[in-house]
Amino acid sequence: MRWLFRIFFGLLALAGLAVATLFLLPADRIAKLATDQFQAATGRAMTLEGDIRPTLWPELGITTGRVTVANADWSDNGPMLQAERLSIGVDMAALFGRDIKIQRIEADAPEILLETAADGRTNWDILGTTSAGTAPDMTMLSLDRAVVSNASITYLDHATGARTDVGDLDATLRLPAFTGPADIDLTATVNRQRLSLRADIAEFAGFLSDGAVPITAKVAMGGSQIELDGRAGLQPIAFGGKVDADISDRAAVFSLAGLEVPDLPPGLGRAIGLTGDVTLTEAGRITLRNGTIRLDQNVLSGAVDIALAERPQVTAELSAGALDFSALAGGDADAGAGQAGSGWPRDRIDVSALQSLDAQIKLAADSIDLGLAQLGGTRILTNLEAGRAVTEIRQLNAYGGAIAGSVVVNSRGGLSARANLKGDGLALQSLLQQLAGYDRLLASGDVAINVLGVGDDMQTLMNSLSGDGAVQLGQGELRGLDLVGMLRNLDASYIGEGQKTIFDSVTGSFTIENGILRNEDLRLTTPLLNASGSGAVGLGNQTLDYGITAALLEGQTNSGIKVPVLITGPWADPKFRLDLEALAKQELADEVDELKAKAEDAVTEKLKDELGVEVESLDNVEDVLKQELEDRARKGLLELLSGTD
Repeated sequence: MRWLFRIFFGLLALAGLAVATLFLLPADRIAKLATDQFQAATGRAMTLEGDIRPTLWPELGITTGRVTVANADWSDNGPMLQAERLSIGVDMAALFGRDIKIQRIEADAPEILLETAADGRTNWDILGTTSAGTAPDMTMLSLDRAVVSNASITYLDHATGARTDVGDLDATLRLPAFTGPADIDLTATVNRQRLSLRADIAEFAGFLSDGAVPITAKVAMGGSQIELDGRAGLQPIAFGGKVDADISDRAAVFSLAGLEVPDLPPGLGRAIGLTGDVTLTEAGRITLRNGTIRLDQNVLSGAVDIALAERPQVTAELSAGALDFSALAGGDADAGAGQAGSGWPRDRIDVSALQSLDAQIKLAADSIDLGLAQLGGTRILTNLEAGRAVTEIRQLNAYGGAIAGSVVVNSRGGLSARANLKGDGLALQSLLQQLAGYDRLLASGDVAINVLGVGDDMQTLMNSLSGDGAVQLGQGELRGLDLVGMLRNLDASYIGEGQKTIFDSVTGSFTIENGILRNEDLRLTTPLLNASGSGAVGLGNQTLDYGITAALLEGQTNSGIKVPVLITGPWADPKFRLDLEALAKQELADEVDELKAKAEDAVTEKLKDELGVEVESLDNVEDVLKQELEDRARKGLLELLSGTD
C-alpha cells in the first residue's frame, strides 16, 4: 500500500497549491503550476485534461477533468495512473494558516499500473526529493475523507511474469492528521475474488516509514476472514500480534493469491482455523507461538516457524488430543478391507500436498485414526523433503501394545510407502480386523514387519507389497475351527460359529512378494495337540490357501495320527476341510509299514532257525549272510589243509 499513499499525497499537496491560488490565477495557469510542481517533486509528468474549476460550496475546492501520471522511463506499458475526474475540498481557515487540511478528495475510476522490473526496480517509487534537494514535507497534510470509486489496479512482475488484477475497488480513507490515527475501508475484486478490508492505524506516518505501530484490521475473502490486533508497518513490511483466522473458504483465499486450490483429504485442511501470536518479518519469516490450529475436525496447539520461499520451509512442534486422518486410507474407513473379500478401496490416495513444502514436524497426540489403523498415545518426528516424508516413531501405543520403527511415504512419481515396524504385545484381533477385515484370531504377541508397497490406491498398493516379517504369539484362540474335534472324530464339520481352537503359542516367519504372503514354518502348540502350517495368504486379493497339519498328543483318541486341514477361499468366508487324500495315504503308509515289520520278523526268525544266525533286520541281512558264508568257507579250507574229515 506504500505506493498508493505516496501517489495520493503527492496529488494532495499539489491540489492544495492549486486551491491556494485559484482566486488569483486563471485555470490554465493553475493547471500549469500544478503539473510543474508535481513533476519537480516526483520526476514524473502529470497531465490534466479539461478545465480546472473552483468550487465554493459545500466547501472550497477544485475539480479537474482527466488526470494522467506518466510511468517510469523503463516501462513501455502506458501511464502509471489515469483517473476520469479528481475532486478536492479544503479547509480555508487551515489554508490561510499555511496548513493543507483536506476535507474531501474523490477520484473517479482511477486506473493504476504497478510494475516491478526484472532487476527489482519499481515504478511507484516517485516521491524522492524536491527540486531543492529536500524530501517533501507531508506532515502538514490532513484528510477528513478520501474516496476512491470504481478503481482498478494491475500489478506486473517482470522478474517472474506474474500478473495480479484488482478491480471494482472502492475505498475510503480518514486521516485527521498525517502523524495521527487513520482508518481505511476498502472493497475490491482481486483475481476474480471479492475482498474487503477494515483497518485502524494508530499512527499513520509511523506506519508508512518508521517501523511498526499499533493496528487492528479485519480482512474478509469470500467465506473466510482474518483479524489482526498488534503492531505493523510498511517500511519494512512487518507485523507482530494476535491473529484470529477462519479459512473456511479455501477457494477464495487461493484464488486471491492466484494459486490453484490443493485437493486435500478431509482432516488435512479443507477448512483451516488459526489463533495465536504471529510475527512477520521483512525476510519473509512467519512465526506462531501459543497457537491453535484447526484442520477440519482436527485441533492442534503449539509453535510453528515458516520460512517463505519458492518451497516453504516449515518447522513445528505440536500437540493434540484425538486426530482423525481416516480419509488418508481412501474409500470408507469403516469398511475394513473394503468389505473383506470384495477387494480393497480403489479410491485414489492423493499425496500431492507433500510436494508443496518441506517440513520438520514433531507431533504428540492422544490418539490418531488413520482409517486402516487406530493409534493411541503417539509421539513422532516427521521430516518432509521434496515430497518424501520419513516418520520416526518415538512412542506409539496401539492395539494394547507398543510399536516402534519408521514409516516412509514418497509422492515422487506416484505413491510408494515402506513400513519397518516392530510391535510388542499387540492384540491381533483388533489389528487384523482393521487392516484386513479378519477377526477370527484372538491373541496378543510380538510382530515384526518390513514391507514396501507402490500404488495410488489401496487395491494397487496391497497387490504390490513385498518384504518379510515374523510373528510370535502367546495364549489365544482361533475362532471358527476346532482342530481337536476334527482330529478326535476325523470329521471336518467342526467349523463355523461357536467352534474354536485354544492354543498356548504360535510362532512363524513369512515373506511377501507381489501382495502374497508365504509361510513355511508355522508352529502351533495347544494342551491337546501340536500343529505345523504352511501356505499362502493373498494380501492383495484377500484369499487364503493354507494348510495345517495337526497331531493329538499321546493319551487322546486317534493320538499320533497326523491330520491335514486345508483352509481356502476369501477372508470373509474361508472354507475348512480335512485333506482326506493325504490322510488316506498316511493310513495306507502306516499299514504298509506294519506289514513290512511283520514280514521282516518272520524272515529274520526263519534265517535264525535255518542258519543259526542272529539277524537284527532285513536291512543288514545281506551283510550277515555274506559274513556267515565267509566264515564257513574259511572253516572248510582250514579243515582241508589239515587233512581232517
